[in-house]
Amino acid sequence: MISPPGTRADTARPSGRTDPNMTQNLQNDILTPDSGPRDRRFLKTERAIRCAFIDLVAEKGFDELSVKDIVDAADIGRGTFYLHYKDKYDLLESFETQIGNDLREIIRGEVFPLTEGRTLTKTVVALFAYFEENIRVMRALFGEKGSCSFQTRLKERLWHDVFAEKLVTVALQDSFAVPLEYLLAYVNASHFNVFLTWIQKTDQERESPEEIARIILKISLLSPYRIR
Repeated sequence: MISPPGTRADTARPSGRTDPNMTQNLQNDILTPDSGPRDRRFLKTERAIRCAFIDLVAEKGFDELSVKDIVDAADIGRGTFYLHYKDKYDLLESFETQIGNDLREIIRGEVFPLTEGRTLTKTVVALFAYFEENIRVMRALFGEKGSCSFQTRLKERLWHDVFAEKLVTVALQDSFAVPLEYLLAYVNASHFNVFLTWIQKTDQERESPEEIARIILKISLLSPYRIR
């Protein structure tokens, strides 16, 4: 999983309900990215850097941490860090790129008709299964101490670029009683805030991917999608 070596994985309850095939083709372990053919020492150092970074974001906040903090926590030299990343912003961007690509991979090719709840449910469950598997990273990067610019960019990439693209396709075939730009803004904000609320819950309190998917779909289907 994604916890640093020697610590307990702060991940969700094992669930037999989530389809294991939903995300099996993704690089789900965000702290050990697929960076091509590398030797084991390089990958071990890469993971140490990323684990240290996530811990520091959660503890100190992205704005306050420095490269020195990262190399000290990862127990590596500054020169070694620069073999992997230019600076902390480059490191943050690597998380943004990987998460964005993984989320698009989950949704890519899925049919997204508003009337077919089964397909929509499967997609939302797969998204939240991915979030849950990487809950430690999600809490740090999307928490109060994360980078606001990172959160804004990834919000736009997922809730706008991904969901909005699907909704625009539907809108071209149907008509809504409200301007599409307002509908998309509503969906964007509401879904993202549900996600933020969900990731901050403890493992005991947090709903399973199946449960939160049902909640989101109930909220969605009872409001914007039925406004005609």
